[in-house]
Amino acid sequence: REGAGGDLPLAAQLCSQPPASGSDAGEMPSGGDRRVSGRQLDMTAETESGEWRRRREEALGFRPQKEIPYNQLLPYSQRLDRESAVILGQIKANLARAVQLRELWPGLLFWTRKLSTYIRLYGRKFSKEDHVIFVKLLYELVVMPKLEISMMQGFTRLLISLLKKKELLSREDLQLPWRPLYETIERILYSKTEHLGLNWFPNSVRQGLSSSKSCVLSVLHRCSIENVLKTLVKCCRPYFPVEATAEMLDEWQPLMCPFDVTMQKAVSYFEMFLPTSLPPHLHHKGFRLWFDEFIGLYVAVQNLPQWEGNLVNLFARLATDNIGYIDWDEYIPKIFTRFLRSLNLPVGSSQVSTSKYLSNAYEMGHVVVWITSMLGGPSKLAQKHLSGFFNSIASFYHPSNNGRWLMKLMKLLQRLPTSVVRRLHRERYKKTTWLNTVPDSHKLTDQDITDFVESIKQPVVLAMFSKIGSLEAAQALQNLALMRPELVIPPVLEKTYPALQTLTEPHQLTATLSCVIGVARSLVTGGRWFPEGPTHMLPLLMRALPGVDPNDFSKCMITFQFIATFSTLVPLVDCSSVLQERNDLTEVEKQLCSATAEFEDFVLLFMDRCFALIEISTLEQTREETETEKMTHVESLVELGLSSTFSTILTQCSKEIFQVALDKVFNFATTNIFETRVAGRMVADMCRAASKCRPATALKRFVPHCCNVITQLTINDDVLQEQELDKELLWNLQLLSEVTRVDGDKLLLYKDQVVNILRRTLHLKCKQGYTLAGNLLHHLLRSTTLIYPTEYCSVPGGFDKPFTEYFPIKDWGKPGDLWNLGIQWHVPSEEEITFAYYLLDNFLQPELSRLKRCADGEIEMSRDDIHQSLCIVQNCLMGSGSLLPFLGGDPIRNLAPTLVSLTETKLCTGVNYDTTRENYREAIAQVMRKLLHHMLDNSEDDTKSLFIIIKIMGDLLQFRGSYKHEFDSRWKSFNLVKKSMENRLHGKKQHIRALLIDRVMLQHELRTLTMEGCEYKTIHRDLLRDLLLLSTSTYSQVRSKAQHVFFTALGTYNFCCRDLIPLVLEYLRPDKQDISQQQMKGALYCLLGNHNGVCLANLHDWDCIVATWPAIVSSGLSKAIFLEKPSIVRLFDDLAEKIHRQYETIGLNFELSDRCVELSVSLCEEIDSAAGLTLTAEEIENGIRNQIAKNNDSLRNYEKLISTLLDLLDQRNIPWKFEQIAIGFLSLLLRDDAPLPTRSIKFFIQCLNHDALVVRKMAISAVAGIMKQLKRPHKKSEIDPYSISGSRPSKIQPGDRLDNQWLHYKSSNLPRTKDEWEACLFVEKTHWGYYTWPQKMIVYAPMNQQPKLGRSKEEMSEAEQLVCDQFSDPHFIEKFIKFLSLEDRKGKDKFNPRRFCLFKGLFRNFDTAFLPVLKPHLERLVSDSHESAQRCGAEIIAGLIRGCKHWTYEKVEQLWEILCPLLRTALSSITVETYSDWGTCIATACESRDPRKLHWLFELLMEAPLSGEGGSFADACRLYVLQGGLAQQEWRVPELMHRLLQYLEPKLTQVYKNVRERIGSVLTYLFMIDVTLPNSNPTLSPRVSEFTSRIIGQLKPLMEIEEEIQNHIVEENGIGEQDERTQAIKLLKTVLKWLMASAGRSFSTAIAEQLHLMPLLFKIAPVENDESYDELKRDAKMCLSLMSQGLLYPHQVVMVLDVMKQTSESSSWHAKYTVLTYLQTMVFYNLFIFLDNEQAVQDVRWLVIKLLEDEQLETREMAAITLSGLLQCNFLTMDSATQLHFEQLCKTKLPKKRKRDPGTVIDTIPPAASIDLVRRHAGVLGLSACILSSPYEVPTWMPQLLMNLSGHLNDPQPIELTVKKTLSNFRRTHHDNWQEHKQQFTDDQLVILADLLVSPCYYA
Repeated sequence: REGAGGDLPLAAQLCSQPPASGSDAGEMPSGGDRRVSGRQLDMTAETESGEWRRRREEALGFRPQKEIPYNQLLPYSQRLDRESAVILGQIKANLARAVQLRELWPGLLFWTRKLSTYIRLYGRKFSKEDHVIFVKLLYELVVMPKLEISMMQGFTRLLISLLKKKELLSREDLQLPWRPLYETIERILYSKTEHLGLNWFPNSVRQGLSSSKSCVLSVLHRCSIENVLKTLVKCCRPYFPVEATAEMLDEWQPLMCPFDVTMQKAVSYFEMFLPTSLPPHLHHKGFRLWFDEFIGLYVAVQNLPQWEGNLVNLFARLATDNIGYIDWDEYIPKIFTRFLRSLNLPVGSSQVSTSKYLSNAYEMGHVVVWITSMLGGPSKLAQKHLSGFFNSIASFYHPSNNGRWLMKLMKLLQRLPTSVVRRLHRERYKKTTWLNTVPDSHKLTDQDITDFVESIKQPVVLAMFSKIGSLEAAQALQNLALMRPELVIPPVLEKTYPALQTLTEPHQLTATLSCVIGVARSLVTGGRWFPEGPTHMLPLLMRALPGVDPNDFSKCMITFQFIATFSTLVPLVDCSSVLQERNDLTEVEKQLCSATAEFEDFVLLFMDRCFALIEISTLEQTREETETEKMTHVESLVELGLSSTFSTILTQCSKEIFQVALDKVFNFATTNIFETRVAGRMVADMCRAASKCRPATALKRFVPHCCNVITQLTINDDVLQEQELDKELLWNLQLLSEVTRVDGDKLLLYKDQVVNILRRTLHLKCKQGYTLAGNLLHHLLRSTTLIYPTEYCSVPGGFDKPFTEYFPIKDWGKPGDLWNLGIQWHVPSEEEITFAYYLLDNFLQPELSRLKRCADGEIEMSRDDIHQSLCIVQNCLMGSGSLLPFLGGDPIRNLAPTLVSLTETKLCTGVNYDTTRENYREAIAQVMRKLLHHMLDNSEDDTKSLFIIIKIMGDLLQFRGSYKHEFDSRWKSFNLVKKSMENRLHGKKQHIRALLIDRVMLQHELRTLTMEGCEYKTIHRDLLRDLLLLSTSTYSQVRSKAQHVFFTALGTYNFCCRDLIPLVLEYLRPDKQDISQQQMKGALYCLLGNHNGVCLANLHDWDCIVATWPAIVSSGLSKAIFLEKPSIVRLFDDLAEKIHRQYETIGLNFELSDRCVELSVSLCEEIDSAAGLTLTAEEIENGIRNQIAKNNDSLRNYEKLISTLLDLLDQRNIPWKFEQIAIGFLSLLLRDDAPLPTRSIKFFIQCLNHDALVVRKMAISAVAGIMKQLKRPHKKSEIDPYSISGSRPSKIQPGDRLDNQWLHYKSSNLPRTKDEWEACLFVEKTHWGYYTWPQKMIVYAPMNQQPKLGRSKEEMSEAEQLVCDQFSDPHFIEKFIKFLSLEDRKGKDKFNPRRFCLFKGLFRNFDTAFLPVLKPHLERLVSDSHESAQRCGAEIIAGLIRGCKHWTYEKVEQLWEILCPLLRTALSSITVETYSDWGTCIATACESRDPRKLHWLFELLMEAPLSGEGGSFADACRLYVLQGGLAQQEWRVPELMHRLLQYLEPKLTQVYKNVRERIGSVLTYLFMIDVTLPNSNPTLSPRVSEFTSRIIGQLKPLMEIEEEIQNHIVEENGIGEQDERTQAIKLLKTVLKWLMASAGRSFSTAIAEQLHLMPLLFKIAPVENDESYDELKRDAKMCLSLMSQGLLYPHQVVMVLDVMKQTSESSSWHAKYTVLTYLQTMVFYNLFIFLDNEQAVQDVRWLVIKLLEDEQLETREMAAITLSGLLQCNFLTMDSATQLHFEQLCKTKLPKKRKRDPGTVIDTIPPAASIDLVRRHAGVLGLSACILSSPYEVPTWMPQLLMNLSGHLNDPQPIELTVKKTLSNFRRTHHDNWQEHKQQFTDDQLVILADLLVSPCYYA
């Protein structure tokens, strides 16, 4: 078995010491008589940087930008400088050469890949000049206009890694232009042609063959290119020139029209591009230009539009880049209120949330950065608000609360401390660079940090036990403990000690332990803040031991992690003897010294627990019978945890403790016999751990013992033939094979004994036996031949020194010192290598010759023998992989023509290959190939041996000492552990020594594994062909294993795909007779590739696609029967789907810009010109010619591929499945830079009438794309908008101005004649001119300069003639329309934008040519009542209206003469199913069109929407369609909006509900334009305020009455005049619909106007949630709920409170009750805005306390609830005055009860006394509110209040009930932590409480 599961990523979480995780690679045994220690970077830290830098500069000849320091610690580091210089020289020379020869592929691509590998291996080890040229060159490459996306992604990633470390290049060194980058992003993210299928980006959403699954996938993947580009902009931002900010504002401000999608685009561009890190003296050219404007916009908008999030991200970035240069104070209350709102916390009882708040909420990461940057500074305002913020939401963190908002709160908790630590690091510890520094006045002081930690401490401690895990809390604590351990660690420990004792709540234990692990380093180090920290360590360790519990898996794992973490940090050395020797110790040190005496007990107790664990997990009898090879998943994790923890403990032990532990483990292992599967593995692991830590001592015990036992048991030759071996023999073999995984040179002493054992056991008959012997061989070879560190102590040199010179206590929690790591390396010595070759000669050689003779047919071998031999070969190969040189041979040339050398780079890995000895790698390769062919001919069903052969082949190609997947999982676990243990505050790589050593080891492995761009040699070709043979074998398991190895190899060798594709395609040839279905399947899988590797069917290369695509399609012509098999059909589907998903438009012509060439020349200037690297003129000339030839080739291939596919489609007998695949391929070949050949245009047009729906859909998309290709360019010209209007504003002023009014729709000057039409300047896009005008305003040139319309046949191109012929043919059109009006999926169909694009294209390119043919169909469609017919009509009409954009006036007029009657008919015959389609139709038709062009349409729609014809439904529909048209026009049609409003106002009293709702929605859109942006004019569109004041006048009759409003209207328009009141109620219903509709949609809520309606709503809204209420009441309640969540401006607070005070005077208790519920939500959602206004807080308080004394019981109780909520979110505070007030009220005397006369029944309390009762009840409620306001803790004032309250238990009702409820609630919420809470009460109080809380005895 390979390693003890080193590839388990969980290893990380278990063992804080991945090196011990037991994978082979991790544990490299080690030796060599010559101890080699890594070249010390010998110097002290102070001189470290300067001196070392100077020395490096001398050594390298340049000053490196930033190297990877770990390279210096490798044992072969002295060879690396020469190596890196050679590689860098090659990269520079070849990059320059490739660019000058214009060779993008393969040359440039190959060498940029080499550069990124170079950066991975050496860091940025090049001079600053090189760095700058690399950056500039790659920048030019990335912004090349016609670059393929996949290439671009490669270049972009490299550029990002070059720019990542900002501090290396300052603004002086480098400037990058911003515009090319912007144009690239615009081209890709906002592509104009992608939706038409003319540009395929990888992972974009595909038309045609997309299953629902792939749609979800594409949404996930779509981001990749987008994210890469955004990261690139982020890296380039600091280098944009000074003028960039102003230019960007000019570019994107004109897009900022808040009603338009362009607003989102503009703001996201600003967020991406605006540079915020300019130095202070340039601020006036940077953020000062836009800050006031944008923050004004942020504060002005109330309803969270989508772009508000982007603004927040921009401000967060600005704040963090300019701490101390911006004064945020005036905005802080507003900012924090918005943060609180964006958490979407539930408040109050009946809350309705709008979905928008959920989708557009802020990103937590940015919010955290913004908060962090505002902390500190002179005013401390942000900290005050942050404390308020956490106080108000603290109770949400309590584990009993759960909801969808919890994730966000946890994220906030986790990220905020991280962010503060990052800022502290930047201010105190980071090296100063050219980036802005924080001015001293604004740096965080110690007091600031304390305040911060105090404010966040309570939520973190609450969150420890959260429902969704304590991970976030643990991370938060880790960072907080770095800043203030003394504040954070004690509360955690307080929770931990009880948790370690609890048996009933295991979750508590796992949660607290993971938190203690987080703070472990701060705890153990102690330091000046928390010196007593270390004393807690031993008690914690001892108490954690019972956690090693076989019955509870998660507890067991966390305990292992806990113990491992602490033992990594602390040397386990017994120092108690020091107390006698020294007297200079501090108190804490003395304590620690005496405590360390317990270490030995701890280690032994731990081992006892482990032995118990092992004895329980012995493989039970039952499992042995079922022959399970594997451990269960849980067992393997426990094994991993156990072995790594044990090995960590032993590593950190002193010699004495180790000796005791070794004896114990030795006795346990040798006195018992274990089965080898589960328990045996665990024990063997423990023994291995012991022998790794101190090999000499341990091997002396184990090896002789095991060897003797094995020799004794195998003395008899019969044993060799037994099938089942003795348990004892197996166990000793296993033990021996594990303990030999140690330092190689220590093993040499025992080599003769071990070799004898191998001789006896390698050829055992029993499979288990020879497998274990094979492991022994494998481990011996690895131990002697690999390079690895031999120890991982936390202190260099170990602990075995006398206390006089070394005092271990000082090293608790000490970080490793990178400059003095002192790694002890094992480098194989001569002796060891000789031994390794001895093993190979004696054990490998005989097996090879046997197998060879077997393959030649000279001898017969049984299957078992073959299997055994192969196992030995495999073990030898895996053991000596690093020793054997690579396969040699001749490279295969000319697979890809190139003018640049593509050499492979050999990296030095510290091994000197011995060429004199035999290269066993080649020997094994020869024998394996022979044997394989022999087996395939004779015994193909011996799959077990085939599996081993496949594995051996993979290792021959790739393996040299470590496996990629193991390396990856160790890299992952290294990063996890690094994260969990790192010190972010001080930085500077202060990691634990073991981690640093592990990182150096990983660096070594990275070098051994780097194998990109290897030469493809003949032997590789042979092996790959054999693998291909196996990939198409009969057995599916053989196939899948072989394919896996095959795919890995494909990615390694240059261009081998081109060599292998023809071989794979052979299997798909339709005329081949002898192909089995297994071979076919194998070949298809080979084309498909694995999920992340190469997909052969889709290489981005014309040569390959031209071969593969037609081959896939033509395989459908094969005569084979099995094509119909479901599994094969599914494979073809998957293949087509994968091609569609991954395909991207492949470039046809590439040109490198001249700038690239200039840069490349400067790249190689300093390289010695004598080396012959400068290119001659004819070479360059030749390169350019080559480039042109390549482009022509591509074009030829493109056309060839299309014609091949079309030829295949012409074949009669092609099955439908393959026909569709072929058409799918064809549709991928549409492009925007080359027209489709006419033959395929004809084909697609004919497919429009194909029988299959899928084909028709693909054809519709394709023809729409073809129309775009055939579009003729239209001329544009520039205009000056200011001269047209004759006015120019002095500054930016959004909204309606004089200079943009000429765009408005005015019925007085519409273009109604030809001359007016041609003189009119049409501006199509709606956003131009609203905010400001662009620098160059471009519109279409006048009619006479545009391409000619109404052309004759002769004037058209061939392709156009084709289209024209087909679409003028009445039969074709008839059939086409018939197909279009069929249903696709009933009830699911919608208006189809692709069909609309098709018609729009037709009418745009051919103007009125097809109208005559289509007109009769249109007339039929619009009057048909079937939904699919109407939908088809709508699609054609929308296409017509949009397509007539450039028609002449006569044609347009003629068109509207036809369209108007059609639309009238359509609107009168709309059905329920199609009304949304007609809405979409009109909205689409009006989108991006000048309203003056469409005046016919608007006038038609405005005729009489509510005419009543066709009933209420038709009215609602007409309004809906009209709304669709007007909404698209936004702010440009004020006149139409006023007309519509005038028309609607008298009709607001509609009776029908559907019409009312539609009117509500229309009103929202009418008033949408009325927004107040900073510095804007009042709008010319309808204004809310004027409308509301008119409405309120009409609602007067309802305002004046006091009693309940009943809804008593029959839903019909009765005859005769209805009274005012009824009319008013009808009006109110419509107004409510409008208020509800506008709550989520408009930008600002018109609070001032709505306030007048509030008293009315308070009166109507019902108190209980009851569905049976009528519409009016439900709507009123809903409205109030939405309004209470609205965001208030500071000046509106007073207005709202006035209305509330006024309502609280009213006589209706309903109204008062509703005021209270409104108040709760409103205050919480505007918390800081209220807190900012002292008067408002007082008012709210007065209001609540006043309502506590209301005579209605319900109102009083609601007031108490409200009060408790306000206290809980710290809006009001518990002060003595409040308490006194309530206590006074409680003392109100109640009159005595009178004795009743027997006959009379009267009220117990006379009416006069009821006022007293109310006051007394109010006092009790007040106290109860105070008690309930802190549900999770007991403040100091609470015990007394509880006592006061208990005095009222016997008062009359309702007081008694209130008291009882309060007490039961108190008991419920405090029950969990009662042990803690008890401390707050005195004994007497506890006695009374016990009486109160225990219910009275039933029998008393």
